[in-house]
Amino acid sequence: MKRRVIAALLTGVMCVGMAGCGGQENTSPDTSEEQAGDETSGGEYVIKLCTEQTDGDPIDDGCDKWAELVSEATDGAVTIEVYPSSQLGDKADLIEMAMMGQNVCTIADGSYLMDYVSDFGVVMGPYLFDDWDAMNKITASDWWAEQSEALTSQGLQIISTNWIYGERELMTKKEITSLQDLSGLKIRVPNNDISIEMFNMLGSAATPMALSDVYTSLSQGVVDGVENPLTTLYNNDFQEVCKYVTMTNHQMTFSNFIVGADYWSTIPEEYQKAIIECGEQAAEYNNELYAAQSEEMIAALEDAGCNVAYLEDTIQEEFKNACLELYKNYEADGTWTEGLYDRIQDIISE
Repeated sequence: MKRRVIAALLTGVMCVGMAGCGGQENTSPDTSEEQAGDETSGGEYVIKLCTEQTDGDPIDDGCDKWAELVSEATDGAVTIEVYPSSQLGDKADLIEMAMMGQNVCTIADGSYLMDYVSDFGVVMGPYLFDDWDAMNKITASDWWAEQSEALTSQGLQIISTNWIYGERELMTKKEITSLQDLSGLKIRVPNNDISIEMFNMLGSAATPMALSDVYTSLSQGVVDGVENPLTTLYNNDFQEVCKYVTMTNHQMTFSNFIVGADYWSTIPEEYQKAIIECGEQAAEYNNELYAAQSEEMIAALEDAGCNVAYLEDTIQEEFKNACLELYKNYEADGTWTEGLYDRIQDIISE
Protein backbone atom coordinates (compact mmCIF):
# COMPACT_ATOMS: atom_id res chain seq x y z
CA MET A 1 0.00 0.00 0.00
CA LYS A 2 1.24 3.42 -0.81
CA ARG A 3 1.49 5.44 2.37
CA ARG A 4 2.86 8.93 2.35
CA VAL A 5 3.61 10.61 5.63
CA ILE A 6 4.62 14.18 4.90
CA ALA A 7 6.00 15.82 7.97
CA ALA A 8 9.20 17.57 6.99
CA LEU A 9 9.75 17.56 3.22
CA LEU A 10 9.82 21.32 3.01
CA THR A 11 12.89 22.27 1.00
CA GLY A 12 12.01 23.39 -2.50
CA VAL A 13 8.27 23.45 -1.93
CA MET A 14 6.59 25.06 -4.91
CA CYS A 15 4.72 28.26 -4.10
CA VAL A 16 1.04 28.48 -4.81
CA GLY A 17 0.98 32.18 -5.51
CA MET A 18 0.71 33.09 -1.82
CA ALA A 19 3.00 33.36 1.16
CA GLY A 20 3.21 30.32 3.42
CA CYS A 21 0.39 30.09 5.88
CA GLY A 22 0.86 30.33 9.54
CA GLY A 23 1.23 32.82 12.19
CA GLN A 24 -2.98 27.21 6.30
CA GLU A 25 -14.60 5.55 -4.19
CA ASN A 26 -13.58 0.57 -2.59
CA THR A 27 -10.59 -1.14 -1.04
CA SER A 28 -9.74 -3.10 2.09
CA PRO A 29 -12.27 -2.24 4.74
CA ASP A 30 -10.89 -4.97 6.99
CA THR A 31 -7.81 -2.86 7.75
CA SER A 32 -9.12 0.69 7.43
CA GLU A 33 -10.34 1.15 10.99
CA GLU A 34 -7.10 -0.16 12.45
CA GLN A 35 -5.09 2.21 10.27
CA ALA A 36 -7.28 5.20 10.94
CA GLY A 37 -7.11 4.73 14.67
CA ASP A 38 -3.29 4.57 14.80
CA GLU A 39 -1.75 7.90 15.77
CA THR A 40 1.72 6.66 16.62
CA SER A 41 3.49 8.22 13.63
CA GLY A 42 4.12 11.79 12.62
CA GLY A 43 3.35 14.80 14.77
CA GLU A 44 1.34 15.34 17.90
CA TYR A 45 -1.85 15.46 15.79
CA VAL A 46 -2.18 13.07 12.84
CA ILE A 47 -4.93 13.47 10.24
CA LYS A 48 -5.37 10.56 7.85
CA LEU A 49 -6.67 12.13 4.63
CA CYS A 50 -8.14 9.65 2.15
CA THR A 51 -9.62 10.38 -1.29
CA GLU A 52 -10.71 8.26 -4.26
CA GLN A 53 -8.43 10.22 -6.57
CA THR A 54 -5.44 8.45 -8.07
CA ASP A 55 -1.85 9.30 -7.28
CA GLY A 56 -0.91 12.32 -9.42
CA ASP A 57 -4.42 13.66 -9.85
CA PRO A 58 -4.57 17.44 -9.22
CA ILE A 59 -6.53 16.89 -6.01
CA ASP A 60 -4.04 14.26 -4.84
CA ASP A 61 -1.16 16.64 -5.53
CA GLY A 62 -3.10 19.39 -3.77
CA CYS A 63 -3.42 17.16 -0.72
CA ASP A 64 0.35 16.64 -0.72
CA LYS A 65 0.77 20.39 -0.86
CA TRP A 66 -1.64 20.82 2.04
CA ALA A 67 0.34 18.34 4.10
CA GLU A 68 3.61 20.14 3.41
CA LEU A 69 2.19 23.53 4.26
CA VAL A 70 0.56 22.32 7.47
CA SER A 71 3.77 20.69 8.65
CA GLU A 72 5.65 23.92 8.08
CA ALA A 73 3.00 26.12 9.67
CA THR A 74 2.75 23.98 12.82
CA ASP A 75 6.46 23.15 13.14
CA GLY A 76 5.60 19.49 12.62
CA ALA A 77 2.99 19.33 15.36
CA VAL A 78 0.30 18.43 12.82
CA THR A 79 0.90 15.68 10.27
CA ILE A 80 -1.44 15.03 7.36
CA GLU A 81 -1.03 11.56 5.91
CA VAL A 82 -2.34 11.32 2.34
CA TYR A 83 -3.98 8.12 1.10
CA PRO A 84 -5.18 8.24 -2.55
CA SER A 85 -7.24 5.60 -4.37
CA SER A 86 -9.60 4.87 -1.45
CA GLN A 87 -6.84 3.09 0.46
CA LEU A 88 -8.61 3.44 3.80
CA GLY A 89 -12.06 2.54 2.51
CA ASP A 90 -14.90 4.09 0.59
CA LYS A 91 -16.33 7.52 1.31
CA ALA A 92 -19.35 6.28 3.25
CA ASP A 93 -17.13 4.25 5.60
CA LEU A 94 -14.75 7.17 6.07
CA ILE A 95 -17.56 9.58 6.90
CA GLU A 96 -18.93 7.11 9.45
CA MET A 97 -15.47 6.74 10.98
CA ALA A 98 -15.13 10.53 11.17
CA MET A 99 -18.48 10.84 12.91
CA MET A 100 -17.32 8.23 15.44
CA GLY A 101 -14.41 10.49 16.39
CA GLN A 102 -11.58 8.86 14.44
CA ASN A 103 -8.79 11.01 13.01
CA VAL A 104 -9.82 10.68 9.37
CA CYS A 105 -10.52 13.31 6.74
CA THR A 106 -12.12 12.75 3.37
CA ILE A 107 -13.31 14.63 0.33
CA ALA A 108 -17.02 15.19 -0.16
CA ASP A 109 -19.09 17.23 -2.56
CA GLY A 110 -22.58 18.55 -2.02
CA SER A 111 -24.25 15.32 -3.11
CA TYR A 112 -22.69 13.47 -0.16
CA LEU A 113 -23.17 16.29 2.34
CA MET A 114 -26.83 16.26 1.29
CA ASP A 115 -27.27 13.10 3.39
CA TYR A 116 -26.68 15.24 6.49
CA VAL A 117 -27.85 18.72 5.44
CA SER A 118 -30.20 18.28 2.53
CA ASP A 119 -29.90 21.74 0.94
CA PHE A 120 -26.15 21.23 0.41
CA GLY A 121 -27.07 18.99 -2.53
CA VAL A 122 -28.12 21.89 -4.73
CA VAL A 123 -24.50 22.80 -5.51
CA MET A 124 -24.21 19.48 -7.34
CA GLY A 125 -27.34 20.08 -9.39
CA PRO A 126 -27.13 19.80 -13.19
CA TYR A 127 -26.28 22.93 -15.15
CA LEU A 128 -26.41 25.07 -11.98
CA PHE A 129 -23.66 27.50 -13.02
CA ASP A 130 -21.17 27.88 -15.84
CA ASP A 131 -18.09 29.59 -14.39
CA TRP A 132 -15.95 29.16 -11.27
CA ASP A 133 -16.65 32.69 -10.04
CA ALA A 134 -20.11 31.38 -9.20
CA MET A 135 -18.55 28.73 -6.93
CA ASN A 136 -16.69 31.41 -5.01
CA LYS A 137 -19.84 33.48 -4.59
CA ILE A 138 -21.75 30.48 -3.25
CA THR A 139 -19.12 29.41 -0.69
CA ALA A 140 -18.67 33.02 0.49
CA SER A 141 -22.39 33.52 1.05
CA ASP A 142 -24.44 33.57 4.23
CA TRP A 143 -26.33 30.61 2.81
CA TRP A 144 -23.16 28.49 2.74
CA ALA A 145 -22.30 29.52 6.29
CA GLU A 146 -25.76 28.45 7.43
CA GLN A 147 -25.39 25.03 5.81
CA SER A 148 -21.90 24.56 7.24
CA GLU A 149 -23.11 25.35 10.74
CA ALA A 150 -25.94 22.86 10.32
CA LEU A 151 -23.43 20.23 9.15
CA THR A 152 -21.30 20.79 12.24
CA SER A 153 -24.34 20.17 14.40
CA GLN A 154 -24.66 16.82 12.59
CA GLY A 155 -21.10 15.89 13.56
CA LEU A 156 -19.11 16.86 10.47
CA GLN A 157 -16.82 19.86 10.04
CA ILE A 158 -15.78 21.37 6.71
CA ILE A 159 -12.14 22.37 7.01
CA SER A 160 -11.47 23.28 3.38
CA THR A 161 -13.59 24.08 0.35
CA ASN A 162 -13.36 25.51 -3.18
CA TRP A 163 -11.32 22.56 -4.48
CA ILE A 164 -12.25 22.44 -8.15
CA TYR A 165 -13.03 18.88 -9.19
CA GLY A 166 -14.03 19.95 -12.66
CA GLU A 167 -16.53 20.14 -15.44
CA ARG A 168 -18.05 16.70 -15.75
CA GLU A 169 -18.19 15.17 -19.23
CA LEU A 170 -19.41 11.88 -20.67
CA MET A 171 -17.25 9.00 -21.95
CA THR A 172 -18.97 6.10 -23.70
CA LYS A 173 -18.31 3.11 -25.89
CA LYS A 174 -20.64 4.43 -28.58
CA GLU A 175 -20.92 7.86 -30.11
CA ILE A 176 -23.43 10.24 -28.51
CA THR A 177 -24.87 12.91 -30.79
CA SER A 178 -28.35 13.27 -29.32
CA LEU A 179 -30.29 12.67 -26.14
CA GLN A 180 -31.84 9.60 -27.73
CA ASP A 181 -28.40 8.00 -28.08
CA LEU A 182 -28.20 7.75 -24.29
CA SER A 183 -31.40 5.75 -24.03
CA GLY A 184 -30.83 2.56 -22.07
CA LEU A 185 -27.05 2.92 -21.82
CA LYS A 186 -25.62 1.86 -18.47
CA ILE A 187 -23.65 4.88 -17.28
CA ARG A 188 -21.53 4.64 -14.17
CA VAL A 189 -22.29 7.44 -11.74
CA PRO A 190 -21.18 8.14 -8.16
CA ASN A 191 -23.38 6.55 -5.53
CA ASN A 192 -25.44 9.62 -4.75
CA ASP A 193 -29.07 10.43 -5.42
CA ILE A 194 -28.47 13.52 -7.58
CA SER A 195 -26.21 11.77 -10.06
CA ILE A 196 -28.54 8.78 -10.26
CA GLU A 197 -31.63 10.94 -10.78
CA MET A 198 -29.91 13.16 -13.35
CA PHE A 199 -28.75 10.33 -15.62
CA ASN A 200 -32.05 8.53 -15.33
CA MET A 201 -33.70 11.79 -16.46
CA LEU A 202 -31.34 11.81 -19.43
CA GLY A 203 -32.71 8.40 -20.42
CA SER A 204 -29.78 6.23 -19.44
CA ALA A 205 -29.65 3.52 -16.81
CA ALA A 206 -27.65 5.18 -14.06
CA THR A 207 -25.33 2.61 -12.47
CA PRO A 208 -23.66 3.65 -9.23
CA MET A 209 -20.34 2.05 -8.31
CA ALA A 210 -16.98 2.92 -6.82
CA LEU A 211 -14.62 4.70 -9.19
CA SER A 212 -11.99 2.05 -8.57
CA ASP A 213 -14.31 -0.59 -10.11
CA VAL A 214 -15.08 1.30 -13.32
CA TYR A 215 -12.15 0.23 -15.53
CA THR A 216 -12.93 -3.46 -15.07
CA SER A 217 -16.66 -2.84 -15.46
CA LEU A 218 -16.10 -0.99 -18.75
CA SER A 219 -13.78 -3.74 -19.97
CA GLN A 220 -16.30 -6.47 -19.16
CA GLY A 221 -19.33 -4.60 -20.48
CA VAL A 222 -20.96 -4.19 -17.09
CA VAL A 223 -21.36 -0.50 -17.93
CA ASP A 224 -21.38 1.33 -21.27
CA GLY A 225 -19.89 4.59 -20.11
CA VAL A 226 -18.77 6.83 -17.29
CA GLU A 227 -18.97 10.52 -16.47
CA ASN A 228 -16.36 12.65 -14.73
CA PRO A 229 -13.99 15.53 -15.42
CA LEU A 230 -11.54 14.87 -18.23
CA THR A 231 -8.59 14.73 -15.85
CA THR A 232 -10.22 11.95 -13.81
CA LEU A 233 -11.27 10.04 -16.93
CA TYR A 234 -7.74 10.18 -18.32
CA ASN A 235 -5.88 9.56 -15.06
CA ASN A 236 -7.92 6.38 -14.55
CA ASP A 237 -7.00 5.14 -18.06
CA PHE A 238 -10.61 4.87 -19.20
CA GLN A 239 -9.49 5.96 -22.68
CA GLU A 240 -8.07 2.46 -23.06
CA VAL A 241 -11.57 0.92 -23.01
CA CYS A 242 -13.85 3.85 -24.00
CA LYS A 243 -13.29 5.87 -27.16
CA TYR A 244 -16.07 8.49 -27.29
CA VAL A 245 -15.98 11.64 -25.20
CA THR A 246 -18.98 13.97 -25.30
CA MET A 247 -18.50 17.44 -23.80
CA THR A 248 -21.83 17.63 -22.00
CA ASN A 249 -20.55 19.83 -19.14
CA HIS A 250 -23.55 18.62 -17.16
CA GLN A 251 -22.08 19.61 -13.81
CA MET A 252 -19.37 21.93 -12.59
CA THR A 253 -18.26 20.31 -9.39
CA PHE A 254 -16.16 21.35 -6.46
CA SER A 255 -15.20 19.48 -3.34
CA ASN A 256 -14.83 20.02 0.37
CA PHE A 257 -12.74 18.24 2.96
CA ILE A 258 -14.48 17.12 6.12
CA VAL A 259 -13.49 15.71 9.48
CA GLY A 260 -15.53 14.65 12.48
CA ALA A 261 -16.58 17.62 14.58
CA ASP A 262 -15.63 15.80 17.79
CA TYR A 263 -12.11 15.05 16.57
CA TRP A 264 -11.72 18.59 15.24
CA SER A 265 -12.52 19.97 18.68
CA THR A 266 -9.50 18.14 20.13
CA ILE A 267 -7.10 20.14 17.94
CA PRO A 268 -5.93 23.45 19.47
CA GLU A 269 -7.38 26.56 17.87
CA GLU A 270 -4.02 27.79 16.59
CA TYR A 271 -3.53 24.53 14.70
CA GLN A 272 -7.11 24.57 13.41
CA LYS A 273 -6.42 28.03 11.99
CA ALA A 274 -3.22 26.83 10.33
CA ILE A 275 -4.95 23.78 8.81
CA ILE A 276 -7.75 25.95 7.39
CA GLU A 277 -5.41 28.62 6.00
CA CYS A 278 -3.12 26.03 4.46
CA GLY A 279 -6.19 24.32 2.98
CA GLU A 280 -7.09 27.55 1.22
CA GLN A 281 -3.64 27.70 -0.35
CA ALA A 282 -3.73 24.01 -1.28
CA ALA A 283 -7.12 24.51 -2.93
CA GLU A 284 -5.64 27.27 -5.09
CA TYR A 285 -2.74 24.99 -5.95
CA ASN A 286 -5.16 22.21 -6.95
CA ASN A 287 -7.17 24.66 -9.04
CA GLU A 288 -4.07 25.84 -10.88
CA LEU A 289 -3.02 22.26 -11.58
CA TYR A 290 -6.52 21.40 -12.76
CA ALA A 291 -6.59 24.36 -15.15
CA ALA A 292 -3.20 23.42 -16.60
CA GLN A 293 -4.07 19.73 -17.00
CA SER A 294 -7.47 20.48 -18.47
CA GLU A 295 -5.86 22.38 -21.33
CA GLU A 296 -3.85 19.27 -22.16
CA MET A 297 -6.56 16.65 -21.68
CA ILE A 298 -8.41 16.95 -24.98
CA ALA A 299 -5.21 16.51 -26.96
CA ALA A 300 -4.12 13.63 -24.71
CA LEU A 301 -7.44 11.85 -25.14
CA GLU A 302 -7.36 12.35 -28.90
CA ASP A 303 -3.80 11.05 -29.00
CA ALA A 304 -5.09 7.96 -27.20
CA GLY A 305 -7.59 7.37 -30.01
CA CYS A 306 -10.64 9.01 -28.50
CA ASN A 307 -13.17 11.02 -30.45
CA VAL A 308 -13.87 14.22 -28.51
CA ALA A 309 -17.10 15.89 -29.62
CA TYR A 310 -19.15 18.92 -28.64
CA LEU A 311 -22.92 18.83 -28.79
CA GLU A 312 -24.74 21.26 -31.03
CA ASP A 313 -26.27 24.12 -29.07
CA THR A 314 -29.80 22.88 -29.60
CA ILE A 315 -28.85 19.37 -28.43
CA GLN A 316 -27.02 20.77 -25.40
CA GLU A 317 -30.18 22.67 -24.50
CA GLU A 318 -32.16 19.43 -24.71
CA PHE A 319 -29.76 17.82 -22.24
CA LYS A 320 -30.15 20.76 -19.88
CA ASN A 321 -33.92 20.90 -20.10
CA ALA A 322 -34.16 17.17 -19.44
CA CYS A 323 -32.41 17.68 -16.09
CA LEU A 324 -33.87 20.92 -14.76
CA GLU A 325 -36.97 19.18 -13.47
CA LEU A 326 -34.70 17.75 -10.79
CA TYR A 327 -34.72 21.05 -8.90
CA LYS A 328 -38.50 21.30 -8.96
CA ASN A 329 -38.88 17.69 -7.87
CA TYR A 330 -36.57 18.03 -4.88
CA GLU A 331 -38.28 21.22 -3.75
CA ALA A 332 -41.77 19.81 -4.32
CA ASP A 333 -41.15 16.64 -2.28
CA GLY A 334 -39.55 18.57 0.58
CA THR A 335 -36.02 17.27 0.06
CA TRP A 336 -34.83 20.82 -0.48
CA THR A 337 -36.15 24.09 0.86
CA GLU A 338 -38.78 25.67 -1.34
CA GLY A 339 -37.21 28.36 -3.52
CA LEU A 340 -33.66 27.02 -3.02
CA TYR A 341 -32.76 27.02 -6.72
CA ASP A 342 -33.86 30.64 -7.06
CA ARG A 343 -31.89 31.62 -3.95
CA ILE A 344 -28.70 30.14 -5.39
CA GLN A 345 -29.29 31.91 -8.70
CA ASP A 346 -29.70 35.17 -6.79
CA ILE A 347 -26.37 34.59 -5.02
CA ILE A 348 -24.63 33.87 -8.31
CA SER A 349 -26.07 36.98 -9.98
CA GLU A 350 -25.06 39.37 -7.17
